[in-house]
Amino acid sequence: MIDDIDIMALSEEIERDSQSGALRKELLAKGETLYGINPDFPDYIACEKNEGSVSLGHLENGCFVAEICLLC
Repeated sequence: MIDDIDIMALSEEIERDSQSGALRKELLAKGETLYGINPDFPDYIACEKNEGSVSLGHLENGCFVAEICLLC
């Protein structure tokens, strides 16, 4: 059973970590791959990996397919 969680406090912590970049750094340090939108290339999905690479691409059959490598 899950203990009582203060949803508002958790939401505020996530927002604070997200705005500061701490959440991004923590996820990348754990080996997670981050996907999002790059405002300079809105027609592509951005993919950032923990080794520092950033690629732009699209989804094909549920998998990310890189088309452009910004930082390899």
